[in-house]
Amino acid sequence: MSQRFVQRGRVRIAYELLGDGPPVALVQGLGLPGRMWLGLTGGLVKSRRSIIVPDNRGTGSSDAPLPPYRMGTLADDLAAVLEDAARGPALVVGISLGGMIAQHLALRHPRLVSGLVLAATTCGPPVGTLPNLGLVPPMFRSLAGDARALEKVRALLVNPQALAGNPRLFDEWDRQLSRQAWRWSGFVGQLAAAALHSTGLSLGRIRCPVEVIAGDSDRIVPPLNSRILAQHIPGAELTLVPGAGHAFPLEAPAALPAAIRRVAARMDVS
Repeated sequence: MSQRFVQRGRVRIAYELLGDGPPVALVQGLGLPGRMWLGLTGGLVKSRRSIIVPDNRGTGSSDAPLPPYRMGTLADDLAAVLEDAARGPALVVGISLGGMIAQHLALRHPRLVSGLVLAATTCGPPVGTLPNLGLVPPMFRSLAGDARALEKVRALLVNPQALAGNPRLFDEWDRQLSRQAWRWSGFVGQLAAAALHSTGLSLGRIRCPVEVIAGDSDRIVPPLNSRILAQHIPGAELTLVPGAGHAFPLEAPAALPAAIRRVAARMDVS
């Protein structure tokens, strides 16, 4: 995997490019760098796809300018990455905040998007709701090294039964997160963008194949929001993962790759 950079004014956005074939872009959630996709990238490469993994503005190797950020800016960052990668329109997979960015990308730069997987996300008010802000204080403290806050974040991210059944569920997550350079400006900037996120009145303009997927026990972004997205995006399909929470890719690792395959199949026949 090779790290690349694209310049957006005074801000440098980092991304990784891996493999060959039809492009898939993976866009992470609040405060998380691209490496937090864990084993998903390797699996997609084996399926003969090229994988584009950005570090959103404020995370990983990307710059973290002072807040606030705008969702349109984050979407334009992603557009610049896709253009720099020069692999053509991509199947864009976004989780949580990444799903918000993906919606704005599809609305602002439709020529760059061949399909969407919107995971554990929302269109925001007035049609949907904002995420549960109860996650923000412990997540802020956990990224600053507070172990007790980290335990609370874990308990909110997954179904408690999954964590009880597999106490090592977060081992690789923790290992990768420990490599994240903590920058308050990036976290607060992304949070400001999410607070103003609203696409519900524009979702009818999205025309590419779309899969909406979430855990049916998500306590961060209630699954009602996934139903709303699927209802408002023409032709969108909805999958709710039984017994899974917000971080459903940890609890049900096969669910997200299956959603990507379903969208890819619809792209091939469209």
